[in-house]
Amino acid sequence: MNQADSASIKQVDLPFSNGLMSARTWKTNDRHVAAVPELGLHCYGETEQAVCFKLFTVLLKYYKQLKANESSISDKGREHLQLLCAWVEGIERRMMTPRIERENVIPLGRRR
Repeated sequence: MNQADSASIKQVDLPFSNGLMSARTWKTNDRHVAAVPELGLHCYGETEQAVCFKLFTVLLKYYKQLKANESSISDKGREHLQLLCAWVEGIERRMMTPRIERENVIPLGRRR
């Protein structure tokens, strides 16, 4: 990549990664590219939004593959799995509803 190309690389926040993983996007010729350098993953697409969504789904698929084959993966695969486990746990924490005190909840069937 030459100096002109490196200036067009954008750092993109990877949701729920807590800074453990970063994502970068850039455009080369007529294709957009998104990458997670810590994992060596790259995705290609026609728009930046499409390629970012594709990267998100690829990360989830890669996590599932590593998790399913955990007993037979290499040390590098284990490092990737650790990063992805922390990332998925962040997603799961954000999707959970906060604990609600029972006394603050009003039943729907209760009349005044």
